[in-house]
Amino acid sequence: MKINTFLILREINKGLLLLHCGSWIQNLLFKLFSKGESFIPMSADESEKLLSEKHTDVKSSALCENKIVSQDIDLQVVIPVYKAEPFLRKCINSVLNQKTKYSYRIVAVNDGSPDKSGEILREYESDDRVIVYTQENRGHAGARNTALKEIFAKYITFVDSDDEIPQGTIEAMLDAAFEYDADIVQGSMDEKTLDGVISHNYSNPLDTNASKEAIKGFPCGKLFKSELFKDICFPEKYWFEDSNVSMLLVPRAKRLVTIPNVVYYYITNPNSITHTHKGKAKTIDSFYVTRSLLADQQRIKDRGEELDYRLEKMFDQITNNWQRTFSLGLEIESAIFVLTCDMFVKRFPNPTSYDSKYKNLCESLMNKDFDIYRRECAFL
Repeated sequence: MKINTFLILREINKGLLLLHCGSWIQNLLFKLFSKGESFIPMSADESEKLLSEKHTDVKSSALCENKIVSQDIDLQVVIPVYKAEPFLRKCINSVLNQKTKYSYRIVAVNDGSPDKSGEILREYESDDRVIVYTQENRGHAGARNTALKEIFAKYITFVDSDDEIPQGTIEAMLDAAFEYDADIVQGSMDEKTLDGVISHNYSNPLDTNASKEAIKGFPCGKLFKSELFKDICFPEKYWFEDSNVSMLLVPRAKRLVTIPNVVYYYITNPNSITHTHKGKAKTIDSFYVTRSLLADQQRIKDRGEELDYRLEKMFDQITNNWQRTFSLGLEIESAIFVLTCDMFVKRFPNPTSYDSKYKNLCESLMNKDFDIYRRECAFL
């Protein structure tokens, strides 16, 4: 009930803000949602213990050693496969049917799938454009990481096995990548139902020098220059491992390009983590992976490489963490708040130069003001 109430109030808030209502309406709405709840005081050690009892941090890192064996091929298409039997042929065929002047290879990784996905993959092994690996289950990140251990292309893209890419995707994205020597190219995306009906469109303008804030924090619908992955992978055994895009890959990139072309069909799968995670203890991974990737950022900086990680991205990450975990209850919410404040102040002791819409959230973290923090996380 709590999460449904929150979602309703969030939609009401969006509508009222369109009518230029002041922040007082947010306070009123949030009081209705929070029902008088207030912060449960605890130390950092107590917070850590409480989270560990609920769900243990696997302490996985996104730093690794991948081998760039060559760059003879233009594009390496990574497809992790697990329980994908109903979708897999459509997914792979959407790549193989691309009409393009560019060379590409699919690397499909059967991640110990218990259904007939492995049999379907064997149907494609005779095609020299398809490389198939089979491994014991290591999760979505582990499957992607296997495909990245040996990099043989100039650019890399990721396609989930229940999704598809439209005709012209490879051509449009590599045209932009090579013309502008882009480190990352991001295209537009259509979200479709299982029946093929477009339910939402995520569009981009043509921007040949896009800001880091314009790049969304997920790998699909993008091309990455392969050098970005020479020592970066997806942190394994976490949910929300895609956070490495906004926290490590985008900060490392020098030239970002967005294009208006629809390059990805995200198929709404009601059984995916995206649609089933709420209320589960493993959502605490959202905080754990944020902390782990901040530590990875520091290790990269200690090696002498500068990462341009924007405060706006950190604020987005913090609000995502809250929205994924708040339904676990006030104790967990309070514990994550305590550790988030400590984490933020340690990483950004003197935060400056960020979008003014984050002003209240920033001050709440610096001043450890729980009420303002949760209100801002709810409505940003």
